[in-house]
Amino acid sequence: MRESVQKKRNSTSAAKQLAQMREKLASISERERVLGERSAAREVYRYLLDSHRLTAPATFLGGVLNISLSGVNEGGQLAA
Repeated sequence: MRESVQKKRNSTSAAKQLAQMREKLASISERERVLGERSAAREVYRYLLDSHRLTAPATFLGGVLNISLSGVNEGGQLAA
């Protein structure tokens, strides 16, 4: 009788640990997904900015629009 109670406790404990591990893995997966989306969005932004710079007339870029990379931080985001 005592053994069956002990086995039940162990299986309940193992089930709880497994549920916690699944929650943690789901959380990690969600974080990785969000970070991947952010990274992809940054790459798209850089690509579009570069293509705009290449297609814009040189006089427009030189005279009216003065694009400087000093406002961009290491993460590729514009500073506020």
